[in-house]
Amino acid sequence: MPRRPDRFLVLGALLIAGQLGVRAWALSGSWFYFDDLAFMSRAMNQPFDADYLLESYGGHLMPAGFAVVRLLTDWAAYEWWPWALTLLVLQAVAAIGFLRLLVSMFGRRPFVLVLLAGYLFWVFTLSAGIWFAAGINQLPLQIALGFGLTAHLAYLRTRRTRHLVATLLWTVFGLLFYEKTMILFGIYALVALCWFGTGNTPVRLRGLWDRYRLGIVAHGLVAAGYLAAYVHWGLDFGLEESADVAWGPIAWNLVGVALSAGLVGGPITWQALNVGSLADPSDLLLLASWAGVAGTVAYAVFSRVLSKRAWSLLGFTMLANVVLLASARAAIVGPEIGREYRYQTESAAVAALCLGLAFLPLRGAVEQNMPRAGVPRSYEGRAFVGGVALVVTALALVSTVRYVDLWQSRNDSPEFFRNARTTLAAAPEHPVPLVDRGIPQTLLWSFRFPENSYRHVLRPYADKTSFPRSAVDELFILDDDGRLAPVTIDPARSMKRTGGCGYRLEDDTTTIPLDGPVLGGGWWIEMSYEAPRATSLTMTAGEEIHDLVLPAGEHDVFVQAAGEFDEVELSDYPRGSDLCVTDLVLGAPVPDSSS
Repeated sequence: MPRRPDRFLVLGALLIAGQLGVRAWALSGSWFYFDDLAFMSRAMNQPFDADYLLESYGGHLMPAGFAVVRLLTDWAAYEWWPWALTLLVLQAVAAIGFLRLLVSMFGRRPFVLVLLAGYLFWVFTLSAGIWFAAGINQLPLQIALGFGLTAHLAYLRTRRTRHLVATLLWTVFGLLFYEKTMILFGIYALVALCWFGTGNTPVRLRGLWDRYRLGIVAHGLVAAGYLAAYVHWGLDFGLEESADVAWGPIAWNLVGVALSAGLVGGPITWQALNVGSLADPSDLLLLASWAGVAGTVAYAVFSRVLSKRAWSLLGFTMLANVVLLASARAAIVGPEIGREYRYQTESAAVAALCLGLAFLPLRGAVEQNMPRAGVPRSYEGRAFVGGVALVVTALALVSTVRYVDLWQSRNDSPEFFRNARTTLAAAPEHPVPLVDRGIPQTLLWSFRFPENSYRHVLRPYADKTSFPRSAVDELFILDDDGRLAPVTIDPARSMKRTGGCGYRLEDDTTTIPLDGPVLGGGWWIEMSYEAPRATSLTMTAGEEIHDLVLPAGEHDVFVQAAGEFDEVELSDYPRGSDLCVTDLVLGAPVPDSSS
C-alpha cells in the first residue's frame, strides 16, 4: 500500500504555502524603490569587476548580492517580476530551512508548527520580503541561520567534520550577502555553551574546548578572516564621524515597542513614511504585548527547569541590533529608526527558537529542559495554545495588510519611470537632449550621485536620449512625475541690463557682467540672441568653455556653467557678425510649466 502523507509535513507545507501566497500578493503590487534604483544604476554603469562587487554600500559588504543585482539588471532592468520572484524563492528556501531546523531541534511536535507559524507570519521579515534592496541582504541571512544552525547542531551532537564544514559554508554564504550574518557566530556559541556543556561557566568553556577544539578554531579563523575583510572593504557608513546617539531610546523603540508588539501580532497600526512604515502600536496593544511576553517568560520559568537560558539568543541579537543602530543608522535619522522592522528581521526566527527552547527539550543536548515535577501545566492544552496562535496569526495578517497597503500606495517610482519611458518614446525626434540632473529625492537621495542622475538611471533608454553640455532652442527635463518637458531656467543671476539690443558682439571679446557672483556647479545658462547670420563663437562660463555654432535668427542657447565667476565671456567670433545678446540668465534647470 502507498504510504500516507506525513500529516506534520503536510501542515508545515501548507503554512509555508500560505505565507508565500501572502508574500506573492504583496510583491505583485510592489516595485523598485530607492536603493533598488541605486543598485540597478551601479550595475548598468560599472564594469563587473572586483571594485563593483566589493564596494561598500552604506556600510554593507555584499558581493554576492551585487552579483545577483548585475544578473537581474542585465536580464530585466525595470522589469519587476524577475526581482520579485527572486525574493519569493529566497523566502521559500528560508522557510524550508527553518522548518528543517525546528524539526532537528525538537522533533515533529504540534508546538513546532506553532513556532513555524510565528516565524512565517510575524511582521519582522515583511519589509525584507517585499523590498528587494533589503531582501537581498536579509533573506540569505535567514537561510544561513536555518541551514547553518541545523548543521551546527549536528556537529555538536556528533563532532563529525562534515557537519562543521557545512556549518561554515552556510555561514559564509550568508556573509557574502550581508555582514550582519556575523551574529550567527554568537548564536552558535550560545547554543554550544548553554545546551552542550555542564557546570559553571569556566567549566563549560573548558569542556567545550576539550570536546570541540577543531570547531572553535575553525569558527574563529572564518570569523576573524571575514572581519578583516569587512574592515578593509566595508566599514563605511557614509558619515565623516559618528554622532553621539543615546542607546536607551534606540533600545526602547527596538525592544519595548517594535519587538514586543510584533510578538503578539502587532503593531496593527503604522506610522507612514515615504514608502516604508514604522511600528506605531496603540498603548493598549503595547500593554497587552508586555503582559503577554512577561507572562510567557514567567510561565516558562515556573513550569520548566532550564528555561531562562533560552532567552539569551534574543538578548544577544537585540544587543547587537542596538549597537549597530547606535553606531550607524541612528546617527542619520535618530532613535525612531528602532521602530523599523527591517533592522531586526532575524527576530522572527530567533524569537521562535527562544520559545521552543524555553518549553521543549533540545534533541541531543547535554542538559535537557524538562517540565518541573508536580507543577500543573495549565496553559499547554492544544485548544489554548492553538487559539492563541490563531489570534496572533490573525493580528499579524492585519498588520501585514496595512503595511503592504501603505507600501504599495506611496511608492512614486513606478509612475515616474512609466511616464519617462512613455514620453521619451513618444518624442518626435531622437535622441532627446536632456539635462543630466538627478531624479526626485523622493525616489533616490542625491548623495548617491552619480547613481541618481538621468545618465545613469535612464541607461536602458540610451538610444533615445543624449546629454549635451550645450543645446540650441531644444533642451528637455523630466518633471516630478517623470514626464518629458522643455527646460526653463529658474534665475539665480541675470546679465546687467544695458540699452539698445543688449550686448552686441564687438572687438575680439565681449564680456557680459552678471548681477551677482556665482559659485559651485550644476548651473545652466540660457542666452537669448538675434543674429543676421550663423555665427561661431566660444562662450566661457567660469570653468565651462563651449565652442558653439549659433544659427541665424532669434534663438535661445543653453550651456552648462560651473566655478567661481561673475561674468560670461564671448570670444573667437568673426568680425561683423552683428549678433546681439538680448537676454541671459543663470540658474537651475526646471520644467517649463507653460508648455
